[in-house]
Amino acid sequence: MPKEIAGGFRARSRDAHKRSVGTVTVVGGSHGFPHAPVIAGLGARAAGAGLVRLVVPEESRPAAGALLPEATVSDLGGDIPLSDVTVVGPGLGLGEEASTFVRDLICKEGRLVVDADALTHLAAICKLGSRDRGATIVLTPHEGEAARLLGVAAADISRGRIAAAKEIARRYRATVVLKGPGTLVVSPDGEKVFENSTGNPFMALGGMGDLLSGVVAARWAYLGGDAFLPAAASAWIHGAVGDALVADGGDMSIANMAARIGSMRILLDRMYSTDFN
Repeated sequence: MPKEIAGGFRARSRDAHKRSVGTVTVVGGSHGFPHAPVIAGLGARAAGAGLVRLVVPEESRPAAGALLPEATVSDLGGDIPLSDVTVVGPGLGLGEEASTFVRDLICKEGRLVVDADALTHLAAICKLGSRDRGATIVLTPHEGEAARLLGVAAADISRGRIAAAKEIARRYRATVVLKGPGTLVVSPDGEKVFENSTGNPFMALGGMGDLLSGVVAARWAYLGGDAFLPAAASAWIHGAVGDALVADGGDMSIANMAARIGSMRILLDRMYSTDFN
């Protein structure tokens, strides 16, 4: 593990309880993509969230009940439960109602991870000048989504990933996790850059980004403060789990990734918290 992110795996205190270790709400899902927010919830649970709340459409409930039975579930379109960190975007869709959810969340005080379809909505909202204040945000785009955030071609992002990530961070006043080979994490001022060295091509699988958004939210909810360290630690462990599964010849599934993230987090808490904190 890189020494600069070891603090992202601080051990829990002996008197920890489900609210003290961080709470996460996931807002997402639509008719075509009902399971994406559940995958994000799996990431949040695996990465240590004490409570996971899902705000999802009716189509998402069977998967939520089967895979995250401890999560609370609210209807998409109703009130959004307050949590330490909210994830918005997985499977949300591109309709006007979805745009309203994103606009409302980015304008409120709080901590917000913006992923998937919510990134497209954010690009349109900020084009109208609506990002003057509000939530503290982490953006988790892949190169195509990054291109939409900047209004350029995806090839332009590929040619200059660090410059693109820094420009997104500056323009949106956000911590940026630019996904892909060598995932980049950049602070809002562009001064801090973490280039992740874990991960492999077998992670090119639908749902991996949703899982990562939940991991980022859970680590940020637990650690608090600036988002850069939780985001960098999340990118590292997400890729490290994928590498461990490949090394073991294991099935590269979302369920296995989520289970491994949980077990590796416990191991890393024990291994690194004393040495580096």
